[in-house]
Amino acid sequence: MLDSLRPARWLPTGNVRTISAANFLTGLYQNVLNVVLQRFVLSFGGGLTLLGFLQAVGGRFGLVAALVQPVGGHLADLRGRRALAIRGSLVAMAGLALLVAAAMFQGQAWAVPALLVPAYLCAGLGMISAPALQSAVAESAHPRARASAFATTTFFWILPGALLAIPGGLIADLLGYGALFGIAFALEAVNLVLFARFLRETGPAAAGSISWRERLAQSLHPPREVQGLFLIVAMDAFAWGLAAGIIYGLLSARFGFSNAELASIAAAWALFFALFLPPTAAFVNRFGPRRCILFSESIGVPIMIGWLVSSRPEHFVLVSVLSGLTSATWVPAIQTYIANWTSPERRAGVIGSLAAFRGIAAFPAPFLGGLMYDHFGYSVPIVANLIGAAVVTATIYFVLRDPPRPEPDSTEGVLSPSPAPPESRADSGTTTERSAGPPPTSAGEQRRRMRSTTPRGREPIRRRTLPAGADPSSRT
Repeated sequence: MLDSLRPARWLPTGNVRTISAANFLTGLYQNVLNVVLQRFVLSFGGGLTLLGFLQAVGGRFGLVAALVQPVGGHLADLRGRRALAIRGSLVAMAGLALLVAAAMFQGQAWAVPALLVPAYLCAGLGMISAPALQSAVAESAHPRARASAFATTTFFWILPGALLAIPGGLIADLLGYGALFGIAFALEAVNLVLFARFLRETGPAAAGSISWRERLAQSLHPPREVQGLFLIVAMDAFAWGLAAGIIYGLLSARFGFSNAELASIAAAWALFFALFLPPTAAFVNRFGPRRCILFSESIGVPIMIGWLVSSRPEHFVLVSVLSGLTSATWVPAIQTYIANWTSPERRAGVIGSLAAFRGIAAFPAPFLGGLMYDHFGYSVPIVANLIGAAVVTATIYFVLRDPPRPEPDSTEGVLSPSPAPPESRADSGTTTERSAGPPPTSAGEQRRRMRSTTPRGREPIRRRTLPAGADPSSRT
């Protein structure tokens, strides 16, 4: 009877619900924007080289986004998550307003430096809120359920892409790019209201005594436990940036696909991304993120082969099944890995540093991919992406290791001030004072106690220590 009165476990609550709602609104326009914006840039002339340059410098995964996220992460640790979420939304709205203006002067050369470049820069600056939002999700969920929380917020971001990508492409074809950019601006304005009214702070802010010089040193020297992940993410970002980062521009230039055809490819990717997220989250919660990351990277090889042999929209739609699988297995695994290694006081800063490493490593990749296409043809950047994915897969196998699994009563990551026996923290890299309370027990004794007090065949109830309630990054 009591079970029937409890809210459904899969329904998001609190901050997870707020960020899921914001992600849903963002997904209504961002997944379509990722497709049509590349074709929009090509309409100004300049070819794939111009597109690659804009993707490398601006946008959500360019150099500007990489440089601003460490700053955003440290500010979020000092001043809280909500303030950074609001600022990121305001900057994103400015970028969308510039795109509306650029659509009014489509094809005119002066609009590229005056409107298009600033719009891409604002899109990158808007990523200042990403570490804050991802930290808010991590701190609103039990450590052993973080993969599910990240999968939930990502699901609500990707779901609109599966449902509305094709209608969005048709709007761009029939009503013009300006109508689509205007709708995006209105949806982001609603996001701003959500963050301002409903997003709550999670956990204490870090002490403000540390200097910016010391924070910069922390960004350049991440904790030893996550250095392997930093290397993997940087290599992956460069490899996938060569072709996957500009794939819609490649298809438009090589095969002349329309916005609606490109949107159908994106819709298939988004649909299977969403479908594969729930089982991926369950797998990561049960077995840890390393195996999921390894599997995700290895799928890159057949994806690139599929792009090489395809020539029609329906062929690329079939390949998008694998593209959705690699994204679904990558995003929650990476987010869970970094959350389980870090404490609330440093989490947003480490997430921002990871984004910086990723963005700096990936910075030249879209530009190089565009140059490869313009000078050597369609297959060269894709083959380069294929080789890179194979190398990264091997590196993951030899370098990456899983974080220790949190105990059922654990509330934070490994690098945290929660009570733990000294021997279990030998590799934590940090030590903090423990609050007064009963003496700690060993991990094995905790498990034995739980088994003795839990009826056979039932899972122990896993509590949330924070009040109920991320910005997903994904491969494209």
